[in-house]
Amino acid sequence: MTFPKGHVLPVTRTAARSAAVLVIVLSTLFLTTGCATYSAKMKNLKPQLANGEFDKALETVEDESGSKDRLLYYLERGLILHYADRFVESNEAFAAAERTADELYTKSISEGAFSLFSNDNAISYRARPFEMAMVPYYKGLNYIYLGQRNEAQVEARRASQLLSKYVDATLDGLRDEDKGDFEKIRNNAFLLYYSGMLYDWDGELNDAFVAYRNSAVAYQKNHALLNIDIPPSLGPDLTRVAGRIGFRGELDQLHKSCPDVFEFGEDDEGLPRTREDYEKAAAWRQGSGEIVLLLESGFVAQKSQIRFDIPIFEGEAYNDPNYWSWQIWAGMGNMQALVKGRKVEYWASVAAPQLDDGRPGPVAGARISAGLAGGHTVTTRVENCTRQARITFDAEKPSIFFKTILRGLTKYLATRGAEKAGGSWAGLAANIFGAVTESADTRSWLTLPEHVNLARISLPPGTYDLQVELLGRRGEVLSTQVIPAVEVLPGDWTFISRRVF
Repeated sequence: MTFPKGHVLPVTRTAARSAAVLVIVLSTLFLTTGCATYSAKMKNLKPQLANGEFDKALETVEDESGSKDRLLYYLERGLILHYADRFVESNEAFAAAERTADELYTKSISEGAFSLFSNDNAISYRARPFEMAMVPYYKGLNYIYLGQRNEAQVEARRASQLLSKYVDATLDGLRDEDKGDFEKIRNNAFLLYYSGMLYDWDGELNDAFVAYRNSAVAYQKNHALLNIDIPPSLGPDLTRVAGRIGFRGELDQLHKSCPDVFEFGEDDEGLPRTREDYEKAAAWRQGSGEIVLLLESGFVAQKSQIRFDIPIFEGEAYNDPNYWSWQIWAGMGNMQALVKGRKVEYWASVAAPQLDDGRPGPVAGARISAGLAGGHTVTTRVENCTRQARITFDAEKPSIFFKTILRGLTKYLATRGAEKAGGSWAGLAANIFGAVTESADTRSWLTLPEHVNLARISLPPGTYDLQVELLGRRGEVLSTQVIPAVEVLPGDWTFISRRVF
């Protein structure tokens, strides 16, 4: 119902008071319980972690996590405790995260209907596949530090299984035309290689070969897509293990299908090495031990909120809001064409997430040395969590924006229905409710690293102080750190992980 300018809507004092109270209650409720986005509420978390203020970081997670953030609460808590060297507690939190994730992916989603009238933060967070795949990685490291090799092996087996499981669950919710690159990252090359090294360490050579082989295939297929490098130790590991278990034919096939994994390089005189030379060099040095250094750097890209307007056309009933949501999404690239020939009643403001890749962290890698014993080696970027996040977000983006637009239309239709049923004051209350609840879902596992870098060093038995020179994007030395008293045993592996921010 509309009135000419200068006319005042007749309303009783009681009706006005009731409507005002309703607006105040609704506004206060949502302004105090969920107006700020998740990334905004957690703004102190990353600085606290980077400064080693683990107790404060745990308090931030405890205080700022909502009831629908339960999975993220366990993930953030598990990683903070890992860096605080509280490995048993860390694994308890990660185990709770896995149980929660299973519950969320198997139960029906009953929260979706209410989210159309509020926002997607009303839905329990379901971790992205690459996030859940990192849980066994950290649990495995925790078990290594606790001296529980068998348990670390179990986690090695689960890493790729979890990734495939959650990729499939996510693919089920995507349109075929949106799957693209996301479908290609079903197998995580780094986690497969990590698993292979754990099997190799424990003498499970058949399992090690399978994991190495699958890692080689994944690196060959996706290293350019993910902006990562093939670890130079992968080809020699495959060569060594295949030789020990007699898988010569399988190795020949891998040389053909994964040529980038096997770089023969040059000999000491600068001449191209033959495959025979390569295989001799790949053999384990008799009596030596192997150091595996995993260097995590930076923070994974996080989400922030953007706002945009969608047109509400005069005279349109919107009987099929799903259809109109896809129409508006498809027309966002050319809004002029979308509104041509239609009269816009007004523009509705909605909020959606965007992924902020931002500038990469300053640390590109590291140069590792152990004194005169073993020269030095440079790390290789073997995992790129930010790129995984980007591929995942781009695959889900059409569905996210479709639902954002659908939510805007649903709130508009609710306002229009309230006006018809209860007059303009009821419509005003519905409109204010819709406005104060409009917020983007910016949730993600914020404390994950941007990159994982790997170095492998073979050394004679002994105890070493490893010198770690952190390198910038141009190869310059940013700082030097020391990892003291690293013990190397003959024929054994020593796994070390460090995080730089």
